[in-house]
Amino acid sequence: MTLSDFKFVPLTAKIDVQEFDCGEPDITNFLKEDAFNYQNQLMANTYLFIGDDNYIVAYFCISNDCVVDKGEDKGFTKTIFNRLHRRTKIPNTKRIKQYPAIKVGRLGVAVKYQGTGIAYELMDFIKGFSIESQKSACRFLLLDALNKERQIKYYTSNRFEFLLDNDENEVTRIMYYDMM
Repeated sequence: MTLSDFKFVPLTAKIDVQEFDCGEPDITNFLKEDAFNYQNQLMANTYLFIGDDNYIVAYFCISNDCVVDKGEDKGFTKTIFNRLHRRTKIPNTKRIKQYPAIKVGRLGVAVKYQGTGIAYELMDFIKGFSIESQKSACRFLLLDALNKERQIKYYTSNRFEFLLDNDENEVTRIMYYDMM
């Protein structure tokens, strides 16, 4: 079973999201309680993969964002930005204090589809979708990963890297993926 076996649709008021459960209350509840309002306020767009029975297999939401040097008081030391520049090979002449990005705000796979590889396909889909569908430039995908072993392993295996060094003990960790 692959993502291509399911319909890809934007969230609409006609879609019943109440049966969705990914096992993480915050991620599940966002889809049920907040996603449509975020979409109506143009703060994040939510997309679903659904089966023929209208069961939601997976979802993600995205919005515009940027990687920005917020200063040392916010954990963005010169070392952090220098490391980002080295890793991404942004030429010295093109380095700026903020880079266009897309934020993956939430991402969830229904419990019964976890462990099938759908989550990895979903991340590959998001990467491609972000490049093809955006009308403006986007250098990075950003996300606030739940600081749990399973989630960190998933994102690092999808080649996301930690942006900061000082958020190791936080509930979430800022991670990025270089679209180049």
